Amino acid sequence: MCRAVLASDKRFTDVRPRHPRGGPDGGRDIEAIYREDQKVFGAIGFVNQANDSDEQKKKIKAKFTGDLESAVSADSNLGVFVFFTNINLTIGEKERLIEEAKDKGIAYCDIFDRERIRIALDSPDGFATRFQYLNIVLSEEEQASFFSRWGDDIQSVISSGFQKIEGTLNRVLFLQEANDPISQLALSFELDKKYQAEDIGHFRLFCYLTLKEPKHNVLSILFGSSDKSNRMRAESEAHFTEQKSGIKHGIGSGQWEQRIDVNKENELDREDDEKWTNIGAGSSIGRSEVEFLPITYSKDSFVRFFPVFSVRDLDDAMFLPFVNKSLAEKVKAIHVFANGYKLQEIESSDINIDATDINPSFPTQFDDDELKDQWVRIRPKGSSTFHMRFFEHTPKRMFTPSQVKNSLEEKKSNA
Repeated sequence: MCRAVLASDKRFTDVRPRHPRGGPDGGRDIEAIYREDQKVFGAIGFVNQANDSDEQKKKIKAKFTGDLESAVSADSNLGVFVFFTNINLTIGEKERLIEEAKDKGIAYCDIFDRERIRIALDSPDGFATRFQYLNIVLSEEEQASFFSRWGDDIQSVISSGFQKIEGTLNRVLFLQEANDPISQLALSFELDKKYQAEDIGHFRLFCYLTLKEPKHNVLSILFGSSDKSNRMRAESEAHFTEQKSGIKHGIGSGQWEQRIDVNKENELDREDDEKWTNIGAGSSIGRSEVEFLPITYSKDSFVRFFPVFSVRDLDDAMFLPFVNKSLAEKVKAIHVFANGYKLQEIESSDINIDATDINPSFPTQFDDDELKDQWVRIRPKGSSTFHMRFFEHTPKRMFTPSQVKNSLEEKKSNA
């Protein structure tokens, strides 16, 4: 109780008992810091059935002197000494004890006698301590005063406690589900406003992603989309040039993997590893209005014939978007999703357009007119590539699964 009373005094911090489970303490029951600077030793001198008699006062004064001697002996540089007692002392008696402490080199001495402790316990800061240690129930007026003083802080502690629990559970759930094979990885590019199709026209939007280490011989993936719905279909290469340019008339998508044979010993044999393997292409109708432009890498086949890497394997992966310049200048944010989780959100404040002249060797064709709108790379500010780091952030689950109804249980309860 004395520790709690001292802790309620804002001058004292880091208040702790020296032996909370009992045992010899050398006359030093409490340690603390005074005004964030000086070390404090506190001692307690209580008597049973205190009645403030001369004999009891003599006993407490002797206890004060003995505890003071122990405190100074333990630390010759001690600057603050605090003494608690359930005996009421006069002002003169307390002053004499304080002078005794100053004679021992103590810069500041404070004495909490019974009346001083009572005042502390009868204040809003002491109501909880009084109830906890003395089982004194708060009156309605005291409850109102207590919650007026501490209500917001209590609510904040409760809320932050639940938030920490929820955050831990969310992380455990993600780490478990991150072991699932990846079904779809998507980057959704949010534009700074809703544009008409004519304002977008021809566009190129690709993402180059490299894993931290090869998984199932896959080292890197490339996926993206552009106008002309047949552009990335191998069987339609001779026909996409005849299609009209612009997002309004159709969208083509593709995805490729760069595989590496980790069993090869000859470096010359690794030249084939640098080639892109086409693993899918798609076509979709055009769009008349554009605010979000998604690109996807999908492994969500009807039957999975071969093993694929998991969401967890994306941890610490590096990725870099390649975009035509006119479109890149319209990008407000990039949202990264996988398997129903939002992995990352890249805001405009962390988007840097690198317009250094480049000609990426992507396995798809663009004519000279289209390439007049030059390639650029979207980089993070202060780094060369974006990273997915699950250690720093817990991805957000985008939906909550519903509970399966059990009608048999309802029938049983009604029987």
